[in-house]
Amino acid sequence: MKSTKKMFIIVPLLVLCLICASYVITTKFITSNNNSVPAEESASTTAEQEEVPSAPVSTTGMPVESTEKATGDASKIQDIISDQTTSVFDGAVGEQNIGMAIYRNGSELTASLFTANEEDPETKLLGTLNRNTSSFLLTSEDGSITFEGTLSPDTSKGDRLTGLFKNTKDQSETEFHLTLSHSVGSPLEGRYPLVNADAADVENFAKQIKLNIMEDKRQEFADLINYPINVTINNKKISINSSEEFIQRYNDIITSDFKNKLSNSYTKYLFSNSMGVMLGDGEIWFDKFNNQGFRIYAINN
Repeated sequence: MKSTKKMFIIVPLLVLCLICASYVITTKFITSNNNSVPAEESASTTAEQEEVPSAPVSTTGMPVESTEKATGDASKIQDIISDQTTSVFDGAVGEQNIGMAIYRNGSELTASLFTANEEDPETKLLGTLNRNTSSFLLTSEDGSITFEGTLSPDTSKGDRLTGLFKNTKDQSETEFHLTLSHSVGSPLEGRYPLVNADAADVENFAKQIKLNIMEDKRQEFADLINYPINVTINNKKISINSSEEFIQRYNDIITSDFKNKLSNSYTKYLFSNSMGVMLGDGEIWFDKFNNQGFRIYAINN
């Protein structure tokens, strides 16, 4: 009986010991697993941490400008050749003075190259604007001429296009520098939206003015004026009331200095606004007058 009683006591104690030992081993195993992350999970966690945005840092260790600031600058650069706009530039290729009008439609460019020499024909060009790099490429229809360069806003000389001009016909290469003169929100063909006339009519009249001045065709020039007109003679403003009176004072009005200024002026892609069309740097203004057609109404001599 004593031995039976002992068995009743010993067996439950052994079972209890086994349960306790099992609990301890299981607890240690779980704790060990929680403290060690599998390699795949660790790599995934690292990758997610690397994707968190942080302020860009330059090679000097200093923070660089934000993306928003860069976008603003890019927009400013693109405004030199604004979308759906004709932008007119003045400058030089090497030592040759030139003008260039560029119309932009998205990334596509249509341009015209011209000079102050009335005998020189316009050269049509086509190309593209790279808005990411603020660079452009223009090529003539026959592929012989290319303008490749960049857009630079707010330089000491204004908004500019600079780059390399290439001519395969004479194998020449030279730098070009063009400064924005003015812009008009219309295609090349409709570049005088506030003047009730075709571009060809406007520019033919400008050529007529310049030709008469260069060749001293006094009567022909006087006939292009809307009278009375105010001019400056001996630092005094006076009114000229007829073509006869204008011819009498012609040498006092059309001086050699005035003539030289007009000799270098373009007669294409001129600046215009609600006041009319400007020839040169404002030396002459003209507009359309009812049944008279185009007439000069201001001479700033």
